[in-house]
Amino acid sequence: MAFIALLQATQQIKSHFIIEFPRLEREVTEKFGADKALHVGALEDTLNLLENKSIHEQLLGVNAFFDEHIQYATDDIVFKEKDYWATPSELFGHSRGDCEDYAIAKYIALLHLGIDSAKLRLIYVKAKIGRSRVTQAHMVLGYYDSPSSDPLVLDSLVSNVLPGSQRTDLIPVFSFNDSGIWQPGQKTQVSSSTSRLSRWRDVIERMKKEGISRRS
Repeated sequence: MAFIALLQATQQIKSHFIIEFPRLEREVTEKFGADKALHVGALEDTLNLLENKSIHEQLLGVNAFFDEHIQYATDDIVFKEKDYWATPSELFGHSRGDCEDYAIAKYIALLHLGIDSAKLRLIYVKAKIGRSRVTQAHMVLGYYDSPSSDPLVLDSLVSNVLPGSQRTDLIPVFSFNDSGIWQPGQKTQVSSSTSRLSRWRDVIERMKKEGISRRS
């Protein structure tokens, strides 16, 4: 499976992101208004409820939360830019975002729950449009129970969390997390994700200022 080949190496150091909810709530309130900050409180409540659940329930719960609270919209509409990667604060502030914004927010939420970052990948794909050969750039989040397992795919355009083997409409290009980048079929990471992906490096730095930071 192409998706399975994207994760053939394990992380030696386990890291995760912690969301400082009071700080994040202040950021959203100051920049976008108290009504938008209600999303932050709702996320905190949701993650508290999911804290002692199984990983499968956590994946479903986080996926459902963002489907419920965020409306899909492209960057040119929300940010007046061709390609912009939003922080969770910006995503909540606008209540809208595109595939990268959903994937990043879900990734952060799952890491906050304590899921090992080695099991999560933001996956850049080409998504087939209908039955045609036409594809468009897209990003999803994948959860791999083990390096050789069929990943579960969290997609902003599909409400169900499905195994990668059932997502024949997606053609993987590369995957990454907060430490590395992987190419399909390669067993070792190509390089550091923050050194190669400027937008990823930028969004991580902006998240730190909003109360979302990496802990090892």
